[in-house]
Amino acid sequence: MYIVILGAGRIGYQLARQLIDEGKNVALIESDKDVARDVLARLDCLVVNDNGTSLDALRKAGIQKADAFVCVTDFDEVNMIACGLVSSEFEKPVTIARVKNVDYSRTKLLTHPFMGIDYIINPEIEAARAILRAVENGARSDVMLFDNKTFQIRDLVVKEGSLFLDRPLQEIRQELGFEFLVAVVLRDDFYIIPTGITRFQEHDKVYILSTKKNLDRVFDRENRDHRDFEKIVLVGGGTVGTYVADGLVADIKEEATLLDRVKTALIPKAVRKKGRNLQIIDRDYDRCKVLAERYPDALVTCEDVTDEGVLEQVKLRNNDLIITTTSSQELNVMTAVYAKTLGVGGAISLVTRRNYRHIAHRLNLDVTISRNSTMVNSILKIIRHGNIKNVHAISEGTLEVIEFSLDKASSVIGKALRDIKLPRNTLVLFLTRGEETLFARGDIVLDRNDHMVILTERDSIAQIEKMIVG
Repeated sequence: MYIVILGAGRIGYQLARQLIDEGKNVALIESDKDVARDVLARLDCLVVNDNGTSLDALRKAGIQKADAFVCVTDFDEVNMIACGLVSSEFEKPVTIARVKNVDYSRTKLLTHPFMGIDYIINPEIEAARAILRAVENGARSDVMLFDNKTFQIRDLVVKEGSLFLDRPLQEIRQELGFEFLVAVVLRDDFYIIPTGITRFQEHDKVYILSTKKNLDRVFDRENRDHRDFEKIVLVGGGTVGTYVADGLVADIKEEATLLDRVKTALIPKAVRKKGRNLQIIDRDYDRCKVLAERYPDALVTCEDVTDEGVLEQVKLRNNDLIITTTSSQELNVMTAVYAKTLGVGGAISLVTRRNYRHIAHRLNLDVTISRNSTMVNSILKIIRHGNIKNVHAISEGTLEVIEFSLDKASSVIGKALRDIKLPRNTLVLFLTRGEETLFARGDIVLDRNDHMVILTERDSIAQIEKMIVG
């Protein structure tokens, strides 16, 4: 594949690095000379220092041979115009635009092709969806969900007193007495694909695959009770915070904008709950007035949480959950950590850089959502070869959990799992056939339309794609 990316900021850089590591050819277009120079020194790809709405720049980047054109600058208009220009001049590339401005959502932009743009991705909606999924699952860990609704993956950090601490996996399986799979263990700066004799150490991050019911039983044994969140504090009433608040308490009215309706369709129904006690804290007075009008049943407090005594004044200890969604990832993490020390049951923080997720887990936060990673994963689902359904990154993107379906052209159709030559450190986790969900076994013979979920290293993605499409 050949992918042209417009914008070498954090998302563009992360996406490009991930695709390059997979062995794909990438070109970056960046108008800022200093940013372009820095990216050229750090990534093995073509970098064009020019305006992305210029046909000359697009041709220099090789747009005429590209399979996908991804626009992720900080300017919606630039992203939309560049995608429209490419769509009108070149037939081949799939066009993807990052669009943040909610005003555009009053059109059919989010649900239909617009200006020749094949896919619109809103980073704020993607982040809010991830937060709300965490709330739905009790905010006890990060959650990986799949098109298959039976299985999910959650991560558990091994602490003092844990069922897992200094015990072999086979012994834990016998004690629990139900079926689950430990897909991978992160330990310090490396990962382990565990066997039955693998022993777990304190601070290990263990990724567990099973049904929601069985995972709840695991977390119950870890004394991490499932919480029914009646009292929630939301710190940060910006775009992401507003989307989250909509998902928690809002009812959609007849006169609602298309954006409101789209957001509601994306929000898990189990999350939205009438009568929930929600307090929103934001330091912007004008924004607080809008929030108070939008959520008449919520308590809106206009305060700066960095001021001394503010968090004590709002009586955090009486709340079940805190969600921090300000524009500062450092503030989000530290506010949530402090809230936990005051007795708040659960904490979810929004961060920008995915390496903050590791820091947050060390600080005893329950869930961290990386805005950039959710955005990159959404883009990867679109541009990857094969029938990719979901992509989840692990260990700073070194590993990925990928869900895909097999079609008639796949080279593995008719083969037993044991006979498939998989790349190194690749593990088939489970597959779905019709209404049946199966843990991977060597004697399972693959069939057309089977859904598979695998764990693999990033540099093995190209080989996996070839396996999927034949």
